[in-house]
Amino acid sequence: MKDELEELIDAAHDLYGDYSIYEVMDLDRLTAIDRMVEMYGPVDIGKVERYLAVLDRIRGWREPALPQERIPLDTSAFWEKS
Repeated sequence: MKDELEELIDAAHDLYGDYSIYEVMDLDRLTAIDRMVEMYGPVDIGKVERYLAVLDRIRGWREPALPQERIPLDTSAFWEKS
């Protein structure tokens, strides 16, 4: 059976592919979103939020004493228009 870290990495890859995690792992949230838009074009906000939540949990394995700061910003320009 896979351990939790492997399951989290698989969950991230299921959302945005095998290399996505390595592209944004060390970036803050806003920069990660910007990078994802650069790589994938307009993104789905729900999918990105799920992805970033998985990354936050993966970061907890790497640096449990350093929580990821959540900065409330207007990021509407990044999201796909419906």
